[in-house]
Amino acid sequence: MANDREGSSGDISASELDERTHAELLMLYQDSAVSVRFARERQWKLAGAALLLFTAIVAIPELVEVSTFAAKGLVLASILIGASAIYVLVVYQVWQNAELRRMQTIGDRFSNIFTELGGRNAAREGTLHGYIILFFMIAAIGLGDALAVLLLSRFYL
Repeated sequence: MANDREGSSGDISASELDERTHAELLMLYQDSAVSVRFARERQWKLAGAALLLFTAIVAIPELVEVSTFAAKGLVLASILIGASAIYVLVVYQVWQNAELRRMQTIGDRFSNIFTELGGRNAAREGTLHGYIILFFMIAAIGLGDALAVLLLSRFYL
Protein backbone atom coordinates (compact mmCIF):
# COMPACT_ATOMS: atom_id res chain seq x y z
CA MET A 1 0.00 0.00 0.00
CA ALA A 2 2.82 2.39 0.83
CA ASN A 3 4.44 1.56 -2.50
CA ASP A 4 1.33 2.79 -4.33
CA ARG A 5 1.96 6.29 -2.98
CA GLU A 6 5.64 6.24 -3.77
CA GLY A 7 5.22 6.25 -7.53
CA SER A 8 6.37 3.88 -10.20
CA SER A 9 10.05 4.16 -9.37
CA GLY A 10 9.78 2.39 -6.01
CA ASP A 11 11.50 3.93 -3.03
CA ILE A 12 11.60 7.66 -2.50
CA SER A 13 15.13 8.98 -2.22
CA ALA A 14 15.55 12.50 -0.94
CA SER A 15 18.20 14.77 -2.33
CA GLU A 16 21.57 14.68 -0.63
CA LEU A 17 21.77 18.46 -0.47
CA ASP A 18 22.10 20.34 2.77
CA GLU A 19 19.27 22.76 3.56
CA ARG A 20 21.15 25.90 2.47
CA THR A 21 22.24 24.45 -0.86
CA HIS A 22 18.74 23.08 -1.43
CA ALA A 23 17.27 26.53 -0.74
CA GLU A 24 19.77 28.18 -3.11
CA LEU A 25 19.02 25.72 -5.90
CA LEU A 26 15.28 26.08 -5.34
CA MET A 27 15.65 29.86 -5.63
CA LEU A 28 17.64 29.48 -8.87
CA TYR A 29 15.09 27.00 -10.20
CA GLN A 30 12.20 29.36 -9.46
CA ASP A 31 14.12 32.26 -11.02
CA SER A 32 14.60 30.23 -14.20
CA ALA A 33 10.90 29.29 -14.28
CA VAL A 34 9.95 32.98 -14.00
CA SER A 35 12.42 33.83 -16.77
CA VAL A 36 10.94 31.18 -19.07
CA ARG A 37 7.40 32.47 -18.46
CA PHE A 38 8.58 36.05 -19.04
CA ALA A 39 10.30 35.15 -22.33
CA ARG A 40 7.25 33.22 -23.55
CA GLU A 41 4.97 36.13 -22.70
CA ARG A 42 7.30 38.51 -24.52
CA GLN A 43 7.31 36.25 -27.59
CA TRP A 44 3.52 36.36 -27.81
CA LYS A 45 3.40 40.11 -27.27
CA LEU A 46 6.13 40.66 -29.87
CA ALA A 47 4.31 38.55 -32.47
CA GLY A 48 1.08 40.44 -31.81
CA ALA A 49 2.81 43.81 -31.92
CA ALA A 50 4.49 42.98 -35.24
CA LEU A 51 1.13 42.01 -36.75
CA LEU A 52 -0.43 45.22 -35.45
CA LEU A 53 2.42 47.24 -36.95
CA PHE A 54 1.87 45.55 -40.31
CA THR A 55 -1.79 46.54 -40.08
CA ALA A 56 -0.84 50.14 -39.30
CA ILE A 57 1.67 50.24 -42.16
CA VAL A 58 -0.99 49.01 -44.59
CA ALA A 59 -3.53 51.50 -43.22
CA ILE A 60 -1.29 54.56 -43.67
CA PRO A 61 -1.66 54.85 -47.46
CA GLU A 62 -5.38 54.15 -47.12
CA LEU A 63 -5.76 57.15 -44.81
CA VAL A 64 -3.17 59.54 -46.25
CA GLU A 65 -1.97 60.23 -49.79
CA VAL A 66 1.50 58.73 -50.15
CA SER A 67 4.07 59.06 -52.88
CA THR A 68 5.69 56.12 -54.61
CA PHE A 69 8.83 56.75 -52.58
CA ALA A 70 6.85 56.75 -49.31
CA ALA A 71 5.08 53.52 -50.28
CA LYS A 72 8.44 51.87 -50.93
CA GLY A 73 9.63 53.21 -47.58
CA LEU A 74 6.65 51.58 -45.91
CA VAL A 75 7.54 48.29 -47.61
CA LEU A 76 11.09 48.61 -46.32
CA ALA A 77 9.78 49.40 -42.82
CA SER A 78 7.53 46.35 -42.99
CA ILE A 79 10.40 44.08 -43.99
CA LEU A 80 12.66 45.50 -41.26
CA ILE A 81 9.95 45.06 -38.63
CA GLY A 82 9.36 41.47 -39.75
CA ALA A 83 13.04 40.55 -39.78
CA SER A 84 13.66 42.23 -36.42
CA ALA A 85 10.66 40.55 -34.83
CA ILE A 86 11.75 37.13 -36.07
CA TYR A 87 15.30 37.71 -34.80
CA VAL A 88 14.06 38.71 -31.34
CA LEU A 89 11.67 35.72 -31.25
CA VAL A 90 14.64 33.43 -31.85
CA VAL A 91 16.68 35.22 -29.15
CA TYR A 92 13.83 34.68 -26.68
CA GLN A 93 13.68 31.00 -27.67
CA VAL A 94 17.42 30.55 -27.12
CA TRP A 95 17.09 32.25 -23.73
CA GLN A 96 14.23 29.92 -22.79
CA ASN A 97 16.25 26.88 -23.79
CA ALA A 98 19.19 28.03 -21.67
CA GLU A 99 16.88 28.52 -18.69
CA LEU A 100 15.21 25.14 -19.28
CA ARG A 101 18.64 23.45 -19.36
CA ARG A 102 19.52 25.20 -16.10
CA MET A 103 16.25 24.00 -14.57
CA GLN A 104 17.01 20.45 -15.70
CA THR A 105 20.51 20.57 -14.21
CA ILE A 106 19.15 21.89 -10.92
CA GLY A 107 16.25 19.42 -10.94
CA ASP A 108 18.63 16.50 -11.30
CA ARG A 109 19.96 17.34 -7.82
CA PHE A 110 16.55 17.15 -6.14
CA SER A 111 14.67 14.01 -5.04
CA ASN A 112 14.00 11.13 -7.40
CA ILE A 113 10.30 12.08 -7.55
CA PHE A 114 11.15 15.61 -8.68
CA THR A 115 13.52 14.19 -11.27
CA GLU A 116 10.89 11.70 -12.45
CA LEU A 117 8.14 14.30 -12.79
CA GLY A 118 10.33 16.89 -14.48
CA GLY A 119 12.54 14.40 -16.26
CA ARG A 120 14.32 14.50 -19.57
CA ASN A 121 11.26 13.39 -21.56
CA ALA A 122 9.20 16.28 -20.19
CA ALA A 123 12.02 18.71 -20.95
CA ARG A 124 12.41 17.35 -24.48
CA GLU A 125 8.67 17.54 -25.07
CA GLY A 126 8.58 21.12 -23.74
CA THR A 127 11.45 22.11 -26.01
CA LEU A 128 9.75 20.52 -29.02
CA HIS A 129 6.49 22.33 -28.28
CA GLY A 130 8.43 25.58 -27.86
CA TYR A 131 9.95 25.20 -31.31
CA ILE A 132 6.60 24.31 -32.88
CA ILE A 133 5.05 27.45 -31.38
CA LEU A 134 8.09 29.47 -32.51
CA PHE A 135 7.61 28.13 -36.04
CA PHE A 136 3.97 29.25 -36.10
CA MET A 137 4.88 32.69 -34.70
CA ILE A 138 7.53 33.12 -37.38
CA ALA A 139 5.09 31.90 -40.04
CA ALA A 140 2.45 34.38 -38.85
CA ILE A 141 4.94 37.24 -38.98
CA GLY A 142 6.24 36.14 -42.39
CA LEU A 143 2.72 35.86 -43.80
CA GLY A 144 1.70 39.17 -42.24
CA ASP A 145 4.75 40.85 -43.75
CA ALA A 146 4.12 39.28 -47.17
CA LEU A 147 0.51 40.42 -47.07
CA ALA A 148 1.56 43.95 -46.10
CA VAL A 149 4.06 44.10 -48.97
CA LEU A 150 1.44 42.77 -51.39
CA LEU A 151 -1.15 45.31 -50.26
CA LEU A 152 1.38 48.16 -50.44
CA SER A 153 2.59 47.17 -53.91
CA ARG A 154 -0.48 48.75 -55.54
CA PHE A 155 0.80 52.16 -54.43
CA TYR A 156 4.12 51.91 -56.29
CA LEU A 157 3.61 49.48 -59.17
